[in-house]
Amino acid sequence: IKNNARHKAVNGRLRISEMLLTGILLTAVGGFLDAYTYLVRGGVFANGQTGNLVLLGIRLANRNFRQASYYIFAFLLGVFLTEIIQRHISNDGFIKWRHIILAMEILLLTICFFLPAGRTDRVVNITISFICALQTQAFRSLKGLSYISVMCTGNLRSAGEHTFLALKKRDRGEWFAALRYWAVIGVFCLGALCGAALSAWWGQKAV
Repeated sequence: IKNNARHKAVNGRLRISEMLLTGILLTAVGGFLDAYTYLVRGGVFANGQTGNLVLLGIRLANRNFRQASYYIFAFLLGVFLTEIIQRHISNDGFIKWRHIILAMEILLLTICFFLPAGRTDRVVNITISFICALQTQAFRSLKGLSYISVMCTGNLRSAGEHTFLALKKRDRGEWFAALRYWAVIGVFCLGALCGAALSAWWGQKAV
């Protein structure tokens, strides 16, 4: 009962943060930022940290700890800060804690707009890792389903699982769940496509 209550507002409707449109917009941003950092900011996928953890292991073997660890620490800092904001900003007022998170994302991406490509790439990539942590921690549910808006490995696994269950059980609810995940994955790819196109036209200012 408590779990279900978390996904619904007082009037019984889903919160805006859990609506499909919100998830689609955030996921498009996730795909865009991954393409942007890869094409414009030094060939780095700043969203997910799996690659950075692998690089950390490789660099530890070569006694070079620093470079990969920046992104991991930035991501963890984003998680910690989101938890602090959530605990100190009430959801009862006009300004809710997720509004603060989105305002921070917009402010930081605006700063990235003015940082020139090349010399400041590491700063921008670390900042985007921090931003993606904020977004991942603050927006984790889509119509009651867990999802991630800045990377798609987990979403792809969930899409496959629900598709299998829908085919096996012929269950309408499983089909809807599978379609939501496939929509999120498609929008992530669309965001990456837009990121690639706009980065080719506008370079660093595409953000």
